[in-house]
Amino acid sequence: EGSAVYPFSLGEPARALHPKVMAGAFFFFALGGQGGLVLARVFDAPLLESPHALTAVLSLGLLAVQALLPLGFAGSHSTLRTAHAALGTVTMLVLFVHAALGLSLGLSF
Repeated sequence: EGSAVYPFSLGEPARALHPKVMAGAFFFFALGGQGGLVLARVFDAPLLESPHALTAVLSLGLLAVQALLPLGFAGSHSTLRTAHAALGTVTMLVLFVHAALGLSLGLSF
């Protein structure tokens, strides 16, 4: 339901904190992408062709869709809430793959 207050939620219920955390995550990931583009240019690597870059673009796209879904939550739209939860799970899986690809890419230098 989202009304629970957790130890690390700074006294805010999860429902109020979740959008703030996700907006911060999107901003942080978008900034990381800018750094990745700069490094690709420095090393003369092709832009947006690596699997790591593709999962980055996919992740940002999924996060953007996730941000739009709650606009339809007014009232009792359990289908949209279920879609939001399922898409959130897929987004996290893509982010874990992205992290693994980034680690692999970093270790290749």
